[in-house]
Amino acid sequence: MPPKRVLIVGGGSAGWITAAYMNAALNRGGQGQQPVEIAVVESPDVPRVGVGEATVPTIRHVLQTVGIDESKFMREADATFKQAIKFVDWHRKDGSGYYHPFDRRGAGPVDYSALDWLGSDRSVPFADTVSVQPQLCEMGLSPRMPDSKDFSSPMPYAYHMDAEKFADCLCEHATARGVAHYRENVVDVEQSESGHISAVTTDSGRRLEADLFIDCTGFRGLLIDKVMQVPFRDFSDYLLCDRAVAMRVPYDVHYPGAIKPYTTATALSNGWVWDIGLVNRRGTGYVYSGAFLDDDAAEAELRAFEGPHTEQLEARRIRFRVGRRETFWEKNCIATGLAGGFIEPLESTGLYLTEFAAVTLSEHFPFADAMQPLADRFNRIIGNRYDEVLDFVNMHYCLTRRDDTDFWREVQREERITDNLRAKFEFWRIKPPSASDFDDQFRLFSHQSYEYILYGMDFNAGGHSERFGASRPATQVPPHVGKVVEAARTRLPRHEAWLAAEHGGQSLVA
Repeated sequence: MPPKRVLIVGGGSAGWITAAYMNAALNRGGQGQQPVEIAVVESPDVPRVGVGEATVPTIRHVLQTVGIDESKFMREADATFKQAIKFVDWHRKDGSGYYHPFDRRGAGPVDYSALDWLGSDRSVPFADTVSVQPQLCEMGLSPRMPDSKDFSSPMPYAYHMDAEKFADCLCEHATARGVAHYRENVVDVEQSESGHISAVTTDSGRRLEADLFIDCTGFRGLLIDKVMQVPFRDFSDYLLCDRAVAMRVPYDVHYPGAIKPYTTATALSNGWVWDIGLVNRRGTGYVYSGAFLDDDAAEAELRAFEGPHTEQLEARRIRFRVGRRETFWEKNCIATGLAGGFIEPLESTGLYLTEFAAVTLSEHFPFADAMQPLADRFNRIIGNRYDEVLDFVNMHYCLTRRDDTDFWREVQREERITDNLRAKFEFWRIKPPSASDFDDQFRLFSHQSYEYILYGMDFNAGGHSERFGASRPATQVPPHVGKVVEAARTRLPRHEAWLAAEHGGQSLVA
């Protein structure tokens, strides 16, 4: 049987995650005859969006499958560790914050952690009673022990990275293992009578045929939108932010005193600011709603929030549409990355949705001629993931009690809450979230993730006070959490120290 041909149109992190993962999963390292020939045609003229500097722990599966050493990846992508997201000023504008960590400590065969916390005086944040990572983040510790093996840790973790350098790292790795790479512009797309794509032509005159075409052309959607004309499902009724202004802040311009092993998301007047520490710089940006704030005012607010050191730094403005394609696999064309959809990066799901699509496509690859059953299943699975992320991100907004601007008052309105989320709130007012509240086995966010946000935002505070009474015992940190935190205090290195060791003992900050 001749090999199946896959052409990925577009590079960047989406194109190269897809190429590298599929090559590793389907060709098993490239030994012998490859059942799938993979090529990437990447425009040398279209700039990369460069979003997705924060990840979730699933990225480690991708790196391990692809076969990239963790140390090599971290050095080449300027990567640092991420153990959580810290949300500041989301519940009220008072400087308070809460964590959504990756770690969760079980307390026995039946988990009563939420009920125990709700029945206490809540003098300790909920996350601190069920996870060690909020305290590890506050202490600025690495999740990995000194001299530990790649990808090994007693707790889950992810990374912050330079997305463009990550794409280059994957490109080098994948092309060394048989993936073809063309640095050319696609100028024409050929379709058969059935509407399937048969070939693309580049500006060099090259004609590239394939059995399967994967659209990784970002917001342009060159194949899925322009050629296949797949409709876009708009999410802007539930997520009002549609713009961002971003800056890169080198440490030789401003060093904040530490490289935080977590992402910070701070709510501002009409949206929120991300803060991500890499090895040699910080990435920061303001995600906001153009209906409530103009671009110049947004940039001014970001610079004022950051401080005077940003005066000479370039700010990049990005406009986006939140939502997803009605279908991601149409005939022999599959959209992934920004071509498939976009949900604002509040929970670092941009690269995850690309990863998940690459994994799912590898498991549903059409080695036979019958594509439609595989396409139908793929569309259901990937569509559910976007809808899941929509609900989870929407929850951060609709639980706020901020009323200092029209934007924050608007996001709380009943019609801004998704139907799925509104239904869950009804029974979460009666009981804590549990695994049985969800039907989908592929979920990224479990009921435990929902608990971090619900109780971090003081969900149903009045109802819980009525149920548990006004006089409640002091909140206790269970021994199975507290003892690990104390052990980590002496055994885990500082985040900066671990990173410096990875870079040959060199100081990371001038």
